[in-house]
Amino acid sequence: MSKKNIIIFVVILLILIILLIYLAFFRSSNDEVNVYDYYEGEQREDVDEEDMIYLWNGDNVPTETLYTENDNNYFDDPDFRPYMTVYDVPDGVDVKGAMLVSPGGAFLFRSEITEGSNVAEAFAKLGYVSFVVHYRIDPYTEEESGIDIARAIRYVRYHAEDYDIPRNNINVVGFSAGGIANGHAVLEFGDNINGTILDDNYTPDEIDKVNATPNAVIMAYSFYGRLSVADLNSSTFEDFDLPPTFYVYGTEDPFYSQFNSQVDLLNSLDKNIESLVLDNYPHGFGASGDWVDDVNLWLDYNIKI
Repeated sequence: MSKKNIIIFVVILLILIILLIYLAFFRSSNDEVNVYDYYEGEQREDVDEEDMIYLWNGDNVPTETLYTENDNNYFDDPDFRPYMTVYDVPDGVDVKGAMLVSPGGAFLFRSEITEGSNVAEAFAKLGYVSFVVHYRIDPYTEEESGIDIARAIRYVRYHAEDYDIPRNNINVVGFSAGGIANGHAVLEFGDNINGTILDDNYTPDEIDKVNATPNAVIMAYSFYGRLSVADLNSSTFEDFDLPPTFYVYGTEDPFYSQFNSQVDLLNSLDKNIESLVLDNYPHGFGASGDWVDDVNLWLDYNIKI
């Protein structure tokens, strides 16, 4: 090989090395998605202590995760107690039922405004006393998130008369991870299953005697499954008495095909399923898109009081 060719080879090799280094840096700095980028501004619901409806009594909380120190910048500190906040229907509006709202956030945080209070206010205007559920998230497991929501359903049904809510019109809407947590509540912690299924030290109480299965489920860009993975096994659903389920999602959502696949599966199993696909909508649109009105009509048809 001539000296000229050697020089050319070395130059090309150096260019390739520089390009590889650049790509490695570029990918490492851009492929990691920051979930907070999906939502603008502060996402913590501003609520006073006296307005928090705690789900569990004192330290009697079914737990399988040991969490004593916030050394990983977790959204909630170790002394966090799962709770709800309530949004009453406006004066002059008849109460239809209840809507429990589970915000999303990849189980890393809760989008308590975009997918919480904003949604609760929208359903409250339509006659649903609404509750934003502040369930446990990372470092807790998805099962612990789900059992918090099951407890919230029980709590609202147990206190239905206090809110003038029909006991057979208590529904859940969940966004992204919130919908997945709702799915865990339905599939794993419904009926009369209590906290002892997760924690032998848990002591059941009067609220645990109440059925935890919601009357309807709204999956807002979410699905039955685990984080990022829809359950597409027919065996999960074919013999399960699944509540009526309404799916709403956008064509620009990265999980669009998974939503479609689960809807198709459940329709093939003759489950009571409805779906609304919003053109050009991405993940994280919250209450926008006028879908809340569609859900309201769907609930009127499916929930017979």
